[in-house]
Amino acid sequence: MRTILFFILTLLTTGSFAQSINQSAVDTMTKDVAIAVFGKISQEKGQLKAQTIYTQLLSCSDGCDPQTIIRTVGSWDQVGVKMQELSELKNTAAFNTMSPEEANAAIRKQLGTFYARYKADNNYGKPLNSSVQAQILAKIDRMLPPAVAPEPTPTVSESASVSEAVPGNDIDPAAFQIGKLEREGKEREEKQLWMMIVSGLVGLLVGAGAIYLLLYRSAQAELQALLAENNRLRNSLESFQKANSGNNVNTVRVDYRQKADAYDAIARELDTDKPLVVIRQLKKQSGDVPPKSAPVVRSSEPIVEPVTAPEPVQIQEPTPIVQVPEPLPAPTRSEVFYFPPPDPNGQFDLSQKSGSLSPESAYRFSVSAENPSVASFRFEAEPGRLARFLTYRNYMIEPACESENSYTATHTRITMRRDGTAMLENGVWRVKTKALIRYE
Repeated sequence: MRTILFFILTLLTTGSFAQSINQSAVDTMTKDVAIAVFGKISQEKGQLKAQTIYTQLLSCSDGCDPQTIIRTVGSWDQVGVKMQELSELKNTAAFNTMSPEEANAAIRKQLGTFYARYKADNNYGKPLNSSVQAQILAKIDRMLPPAVAPEPTPTVSESASVSEAVPGNDIDPAAFQIGKLEREGKEREEKQLWMMIVSGLVGLLVGAGAIYLLLYRSAQAELQALLAENNRLRNSLESFQKANSGNNVNTVRVDYRQKADAYDAIARELDTDKPLVVIRQLKKQSGDVPPKSAPVVRSSEPIVEPVTAPEPVQIQEPTPIVQVPEPLPAPTRSEVFYFPPPDPNGQFDLSQKSGSLSPESAYRFSVSAENPSVASFRFEAEPGRLARFLTYRNYMIEPACESENSYTATHTRITMRRDGTAMLENGVWRVKTKALIRYE
């Protein structure tokens, strides 16, 4: 499997190598043309930007993009357009797949077409003379060796005519062999350079894959830990709800309400606002009345029951003994305290009330001395615990807060928009109005 992957990678890098060589040759030609053009323009008086472009073109390496230098310096966009037209050959798919010999021929044709089109222009005709074009093409030949045509065996007359037509055209075989060896040496160096580049790219890919694998495993482990913590909190919440199912606050409230209704019915029946005092007095009077002796009844006399006027009930008002639950001590001044998150019904546990911010605290309460049964609260937690509250926001934030926007994984802060209110009912702080927050 590794051998197949390496073979595929080798094929891909070989294709990119051929494509890069062809494009690099076009960039080299474009750069040399730009150097020749700006070399002539920079000699004119007052052409400071042309001189700057010419200097940067001379200092940049082979294959650099002259259009970028021209656009950066500015004022010569027209020449940049011409250079873009000259280098358009490298953007064609057919050129990028050509062999070195075919690419060499295409570049020569492109340069000849460009020179023929702008030969009449003073900025291109004079700088790109025959000698300059020959130097440019010689550099292209070193990058993309042209196809070597077989030398025909000249006859005596042909060789004589050639020597007469072009004096000094004899080629030294030793010099030709040296040039060939130099080209082969440069080709080997370029191949070694590209092999080094390919090896570096392969190493980068392997390193990136290893880093990705480590990060993936770390993220997976963190996700498993968060899921375990979520399950633990859910189980603890369910057990807490089961343990407190017999002491439902609503049931206690219904019992109190029934007793209060019965008390009000007795007060209405006795037509007094102190029914307990009246009931005690009636019980006392019924205990103090002695039993009356039954009258002797004769057989011939009718039974006549004496009518006795009812004695007036004297209502005394002794001090009633009523056990009233002691209310919570009202604060004598403004008080600030902290609570952990409430239960799903919005009730805060008084046993976890704290006078200072602790790692488990999530809400800050403020109570005024004028109205101790009403408090304003806001979400306030330690910065190091905020990520945990955001992870379990369904249990720790949403029972007491509502948000302006939806939560996403990119949110790391909570901003308060409006404080909430809580009421003290039967010794328990309960959310009356939720606080308004925003995830950021």
